[in-house]
Amino acid sequence: MLKAWKEANDETCGAFHSRDGIGRLQKALSPELLREYQSKTLYTCCNIHYEHEGVSDANYYVGATVPFASPVRVEGAGRGSITFTAGAQKLTLSHAYGTEQESFQQYVDKILVPDDPTPKVANFPEAVQRAIRESRVEVGMTKEQVLVSLGYPPTHRTASTTQNEWTYWYNRWVTYRVVFDEAGRVSNIVGSPAPTRNQPIEPEEKPAAKPVPGPARKKGR
Repeated sequence: MLKAWKEANDETCGAFHSRDGIGRLQKALSPELLREYQSKTLYTCCNIHYEHEGVSDANYYVGATVPFASPVRVEGAGRGSITFTAGAQKLTLSHAYGTEQESFQQYVDKILVPDDPTPKVANFPEAVQRAIRESRVEVGMTKEQVLVSLGYPPTHRTASTTQNEWTYWYNRWVTYRVVFDEAGRVSNIVGSPAPTRNQPIEPEEKPAAKPVPGPARKKGR
């Protein structure tokens, strides 16, 4: 009986129940990996939303925002969490919901990236850049643009961004869905509230091709 109780207790201590299923507690980062993170400047991959100094992989839209491309410094790590500073703001990034779909390190590596995404975003159309600055999603945006603007959809609801329908949490009770067409552009935003102004992004017009000069003609006499 004692053995059965211990196994049941270990199982309970190794998992937590959430509204959407069971998430496994994860190991802390190794000291070597933590030192590697601490040795360099990283950047936020995207707009990061947080409440009460906590960033969750559920990625609730409500709360304050750390803008994309913000330089960050990793300060420490715990079990399934990492503490970092972005400017004067100190935050804890926690991985609790998508533990069955990705490791803690995989989650950290996609949120805190080594390359500044600013040059990439600078090449987006102005309407897209404006939407990103305001953390919005609009019909016509690409998957890459949505990721920068909204962050990654939580993997316990959207296992892979190769899917053409992503589910996000607006808050702890309400979800909305971003639907993509076969070309990988937003075709619909389902649910309310959702971070959109319903202002479709028009495809950029390609510059007119320069006329190809024809063969030289001799002037008539």
